Amino acid sequence: MTNPRDWDKEMADIDKLMASDKAPAPSGLPSGGAVARSGSASPAPSPSRASAVASRPRDAFGVWLKVLLGALGGAALFYWPYGKSCGPMLYAYLVGVLAVSAAGVWSMRGAWTHRRGWALVIGMLVFLLGCGLAAAEILPRVGYAAVAHSWTCS
Repeated sequence: MTNPRDWDKEMADIDKLMASDKAPAPSGLPSGGAVARSGSASPAPSPSRASAVASRPRDAFGVWLKVLLGALGGAALFYWPYGKSCGPMLYAYLVGVLAVSAAGVWSMRGAWTHRRGWALVIGMLVFLLGCGLAAAEILPRVGYAAVAHSWTCS
């Protein structure tokens, strides 16, 4: 049988650690899962995510390229040269809208990873543009809008 734990002693050790000005280990406990009994300093915290991401000009260029691609795709959908009232061209238009929304998410992810605030905002706007364009074509066809449209040309 194992020896019972001396909870009073362990709680006293925890109180000593809490009273000291030393920061706790990143996980809250040492790797063994037991409370540290020595008065030694806690291990150095792991590097933060911000310092782990190196900011290179190539990364910034890539982020802004993704944002520009999504914004240009959204602008191009306003000038869609084919009829989008029904049929195959409607489906092609909706695939383009899906691509614009995906480009918005893609650019937001890149902007978040590489800490580019304005690129993130523009990526959100591109995503919202894609959602708005999709809603403008889908909602009248599912019966939500006052004017009803059909998916197929008959």
